[in-house]
Amino acid sequence: MKLVLLLLALLAQAPQHKVSPKASPPQIGTTTTTGPHQAILVWSNPSCTQNAQCTIQVYRAQCTSITSCPTYSPGSSSWTTLNMTSGLTPVIGGGGTSWTYKDTDPALADSTTYAWVATNSFVGGTTASPASSAFAGTTNNGTPAAPTLASSGNSVN
Repeated sequence: MKLVLLLLALLAQAPQHKVSPKASPPQIGTTTTTGPHQAILVWSNPSCTQNAQCTIQVYRAQCTSITSCPTYSPGSSSWTTLNMTSGLTPVIGGGGTSWTYKDTDPALADSTTYAWVATNSFVGGTTASPASSAFAGTTNNGTPAAPTLASSGNSVN
């Protein structure tokens, strides 16, 4: 009995492991036939559960090309902190949490490449996880073709 209580006490004091959010490539298109632009992004994190809920923060940077984007670092002036009070849909499930974020910022310009990353923090916590991998996409110019959905539910126009 003492061994069980000792193990429970040790587990309760163990630090919680933070996993960076995993992302799917963005779906980039327009909200109407001529704009403005939008990007729909999906992240998931198996460490963020009903018992260990997390918040997400998304950042966006402008790139010079699809293969040349700034490297994310906290506080970098190259990365814009996006508003998480609208356009965010979290889904908490048995395998963790997923977030769908719709970036509809009017600042998204025609024929411009952007990258997005996200970090997670446990609710009530003060430390953010490392950033997810950056996902980049280029907005279109003019009337877009119909979006082509990938099996992940994300696409780029």
